Amino acid sequence: MSEREAKLVITGDRPGAVADEIAALSTLAARPLDRAGTVSLHDVYLDTPGGALRARRESLRVRVADGRAFLTLKGPGREVEPGVIERDELETPWSEVAYARLLDILAPRGIPLRSIPVTGDPVAVLLASGLARLQERETSRRLRYADGASVPIAELAIDEVTFRLAAGPLRHHEVEIEAKAPEGASYLPRAVEALRALFGAALTPWRYGKLSTGQAIERLLATGDGRSLIDGDRLSPAAYPRLAELLSGEPAPPGD
Repeated sequence: MSEREAKLVITGDRPGAVADEIAALSTLAARPLDRAGTVSLHDVYLDTPGGALRARRESLRVRVADGRAFLTLKGPGREVEPGVIERDELETPWSEVAYARLLDILAPRGIPLRSIPVTGDPVAVLLASGLARLQERETSRRLRYADGASVPIAELAIDEVTFRLAAGPLRHHEVEIEAKAPEGASYLPRAVEALRALFGAALTPWRYGKLSTGQAIERLLATGDGRSLIDGDRLSPAAYPRLAELLSGEPAPPGD
């Protein structure tokens, strides 16, 4: 499968308040928005110790949502129009079959893993197979469906992300709009334009996934003035132009 999405980061002085205002919208770009609840996500990304997946611009994630574990492999991102990224994605509930399929996919790509019994925590299984933990985070995601919950053309996700970094937890707010039907592809740029018209400089288009953003945050914190760009337990607005500079030389990366 492929996914197509647009993303904006909330960069103003009141990111939580702006997120609340976006979540309260009943329409966006002339489409009604239906509330679809809030989900809590726990994500762990893995790669080989040598970064073989990153070298291929791919990412591997274990996600736990509402007590269920999912395995996701995402391919390189392609910017199909300004601010809209498309990528191939394989997502499936965690199981012995899913694990075996992952090994079969990775082996021809020069990433052979040890096959071990699938018991207990999926992250532990993958670590024992030869992978290393790359990033861990929690996300509180408020969902809204454009054009109705039964047949939505797009999904609006208002995310409060907590990156689990070596320096400690750090919060970050962003909005994702993902096409859920063919008509949703043309809706994405209109939705981005409508959000920016409503919230102005508080929103910044962002072509980078949370994985790349979190890694860039760690690189930023390692610089001499990196800590000055932290406001309590979140990034200050001044941090985002610096992150964009760090990420701008990279090709469109794999997704979230």
